[in-house]
Amino acid sequence: MSSARERLTRLLSLVPYLDAHPGADLEETAGYFNIDSDTLIDDLQLLFVTGRPGHMPDDLIDASWEGGKIYISNAEEVSVPVRLSAEEAGVLVLALELIDTLPGLDTQAVRTAAEKLRLAAGENLHTPVEVSPIPADEELMTFLKQAIDAEAAVEIDYYVASRDELTRRIVAPSRLVPGADWYLDAWCYSAQAPRRFALSSIRSWNSAVHPPLGVGDQQSSAHEVTMTLAPDGAWLADELELSEREYFANGEPSVRIRFLVHSVDWLSRFLLCHADVITDIDDSDAVEAALQRLG
Repeated sequence: MSSARERLTRLLSLVPYLDAHPGADLEETAGYFNIDSDTLIDDLQLLFVTGRPGHMPDDLIDASWEGGKIYISNAEEVSVPVRLSAEEAGVLVLALELIDTLPGLDTQAVRTAAEKLRLAAGENLHTPVEVSPIPADEELMTFLKQAIDAEAAVEIDYYVASRDELTRRIVAPSRLVPGADWYLDAWCYSAQAPRRFALSSIRSWNSAVHPPLGVGDQQSSAHEVTMTLAPDGAWLADELELSEREYFANGEPSVRIRFLVHSVDWLSRFLLCHADVITDIDDSDAVEAALQRLG
C-alpha cells in the first residue's frame, strides 16, 4: 500500500498526464505509474473529492473510466505538471555549484545540469534563475585543490582581523569547506596544530619548497601512520574525520585507522591524551617523544 506522501505525489502527476492523454487506457496508465489497476481506480475515485476550495460540484474534478478508457474534466487548475519553485531550484543550483568544486568529478556534467536547472526553473519567469555561489578567488581555489591532491605544503600570507596583522604561514591543506565563506582546513606549522583559514583572508600564496621543522620536532614532513583503537576509542576515527578505517574482531571488536600526520610533536601529544584506547601504533618516533614528555 502506498504511503500518503507517495499517493499525493502520484496524484499530482496523474492529473496532468490524464489531461494530456484523454482516453488513456486504464491498464497502460497503471503500468506507466508502476501500480495495479485497482490502485489506479482508487486514485481516480479520490479525484471526485478533489478540487478548488468550496467543495461545490463544479469545484471538484470529474473522472470516468468506463470501458477501460480514462477521461477527466474540471481539472484545469491542477493539470500543469508540478515544477520546482525558484527558491527550491536555487537551493539545488547552489548545491551543484558546491559539488563542482570537489575534486575527481565530471565538472562539465555538473555545470550542464546546473544550467538546465536554471533554465527550467525560470521558464515561468522568462529568465534563468540566478544563484550566486559563495565567492572565492578561482586561482586560489585551483591552487589549493592541487595542493590537497598532491598532499603538498603551501605558504600563505594570512590576515588576522582581530589583531590587524598580516602573518606568513606554511600549512599543509587537507580540505576546502563551504560556509559563510570558503574555508581551508590545514595543518599549520607555525601553530603546530590543525587550523581553519578563511579564503577571503588569504592575501597571497605560493608553493612551499619544504615544510619547516617544528621546535623539538625532527620529523615534520608528512607521513602516514597506522593505529589500532580499542572499542572505547573507536570514536576517534570520527573525530579525526577519517574514511580509511578497518573493523575487526580479535577478542574484542577494534578499529584500525590510517591517516596522514604532519608533526611528530602533535602525534606524541595525541598519544598521551588517548593512550588508554590506543592499542598499537607503527610510529616509534612518536612513542619515544611521548615517553620523553612523561619523563
